[in-house]
Amino acid sequence: MNYIRTQFYPIGMTKKYVSLLLFLVFSNVFSQVKDSINNTVQQFKIDENTTYGFTKPTTWDMFRYIPRDIASIGTFAVQKENLKWDALALGSTLAIMPYDQKIMNDANKLGADIGGWDKDSRYKRVLGLEMFPTSVSSGVYYLGNGNTTLLLSGMFYAIGKIGKVDYRAINTSNELIEVLFSVGVSTQTIKRITGRQSPVAAIKSGVDGGEWNPFPSFTAYQKTTPNYDAMPSGHMATYIATLTVIATNYPEIKWIKPVGYSLGTLLAFNMVSGRVHWTSDYPIAVFMGYVMGKTIANRRIIKKETALNTGTKKTTFKTNYSFNRLNNMNLIGATITF
Repeated sequence: MNYIRTQFYPIGMTKKYVSLLLFLVFSNVFSQVKDSINNTVQQFKIDENTTYGFTKPTTWDMFRYIPRDIASIGTFAVQKENLKWDALALGSTLAIMPYDQKIMNDANKLGADIGGWDKDSRYKRVLGLEMFPTSVSSGVYYLGNGNTTLLLSGMFYAIGKIGKVDYRAINTSNELIEVLFSVGVSTQTIKRITGRQSPVAAIKSGVDGGEWNPFPSFTAYQKTTPNYDAMPSGHMATYIATLTVIATNYPEIKWIKPVGYSLGTLLAFNMVSGRVHWTSDYPIAVFMGYVMGKTIANRRIIKKETALNTGTKKTTFKTNYSFNRLNNMNLIGATITF
């Protein structure tokens, strides 16, 4: 399956993909090195009472926080107020699992009826890299590929550097590189723990829902990856983290979330109909992608809120009364202090 070759994660990447990633990363890094780091904060108005501030990103921001990003999943999961989200992710995974085979069969049939969504995604190669989708289905599948996140990172970096320097765009660019490493390491780790068989391999072995072989050896995983790499979906986790980073940094652009989540739904259907993933591979991937995306983006935002004065200001005052007699007349005096 081509999807194995097009996945873009730090562990198991081809030399060509590694070279491309290093080129883009170090081009970004060395360009930033030329600038002296300062504490200037650029302000961006989000709405009438909210402002986001961003400082110039330091050279190694995209790398030094990776351990914290990975740890953020565990930190988030154990917090009392987040237990409901843990339960939702795990509960939906367990609830969907018994129906994985039927859902995949139905999605595969629907994909065939639509036209080509049930088939493997293919791409045209440029300089040895699979860059251009050959169909709508391939284009949708490409959304979760690391190359898309890299391209978006490059786009935000260009926005940040062309014309007036834009710290928000440059930070977003760095955060997307950070997403690739942090999400890649965490999902690959869990894949190697769960060892769930992907649909295409399960069809060959005749096991509905796929086999589970936790903690496969490194050699076995590398030689027959589809036998172990289904849970969780790295494509979905990468896509959700990418979307979350952009939406968190640009909350005033209202169309990002509805369009992004709609495309994410198409991506989910594409991978099930094409027998790349089981439906139950998604809840934990979405959970991981969202938590890590939020963690990565919020770390760099200096949020300032100003309460709006929507009512009439209440005036407070104090009144003192005095009684006096002048020329056989009773007088009452009042002193008002504001």
